Amino acid sequence: MSIAIREYIHNLDKNSTDIIDTIDNDVFADNRQASRGKVYLVGAGPGDPELLTLKAVRCLRQADVVMYDRLINTAILEEAHPNAEFIFVGKGPGCHTMKQKQINALLITHAQLGRTVVRLKGGDPFVFGRGGEEALALQAVDIPFEIVPGISSAIAVPAYAGIPVTHREVASSFTVVTGHEDPHHASTVNWEALAAIGGTLVFLMGVTKLSYITQRLSEAGLSPDTPAAIIQQGTVDQQRVVTGSLATIAEQAVREHILSPAIVVIGAVVNLQAALTWFEATTNSANTQELQGGKR
Repeated sequence: MSIAIREYIHNLDKNSTDIIDTIDNDVFADNRQASRGKVYLVGAGPGDPELLTLKAVRCLRQADVVMYDRLINTAILEEAHPNAEFIFVGKGPGCHTMKQKQINALLITHAQLGRTVVRLKGGDPFVFGRGGEEALALQAVDIPFEIVPGISSAIAVPAYAGIPVTHREVASSFTVVTGHEDPHHASTVNWEALAAIGGTLVFLMGVTKLSYITQRLSEAGLSPDTPAAIIQQGTVDQQRVVTGSLATIAEQAVREHILSPAIVVIGAVVNLQAALTWFEATTNSANTQELQGGKR
């Protein structure tokens, strides 16, 4: 392994270096001649496998290794090369399979061994997906990489719920905010600016902090009557939508047992949801046809 890579993982914990050493031993035992590979940071979209891009499919079919996250629809993995190695590196609330530095080290190691690696992320890798951190880690040790954008849940999930994030007569802008900031740093969210900016607010990863989010927006001056919605498991059959207002949506989410993953949308565009709902009807129709087909 190169000096640059060894320097990168020097400060990782023992589990990380054990992972690297295991990979090295396996490869050298096979007498493989390692050459520099490449990493593709690929967005898998919000859940519906049909929203996967053509380039993402091509990358999966060429991959030697696929490192995938918790929220990836497993049907997407079926597009991968039949001999690909799958490595789960998912993170859940309070439960991380691997630390981010370990994930970075694995990406580097597999690429250094001449492998084509797909780092498969939900949504878009550069929208709260830590893709920037992984790209910088690769760049630091001169590993070639490409970014393959994915459809972000920030726009796709509201769309599947019948909520356009912009509308000419209602909202001329939308703002995407993380509901889960780095716990090791002070918050950088400007609540007063969000309350005053107008348009649509979309919060990702905000279920557990929804009460805090609505309280801060209300304290910053956003009307408690502002329409709000929370959408659980958007774009797949299990999608659930709850609508209310800034003042009520947190309590409604608890009452309806809304869980992660979910998207929060705040703004006047939520009022269009009842008229523009389409996905549930499509899903119900498909399920009915499947049942009828089974009776034949």
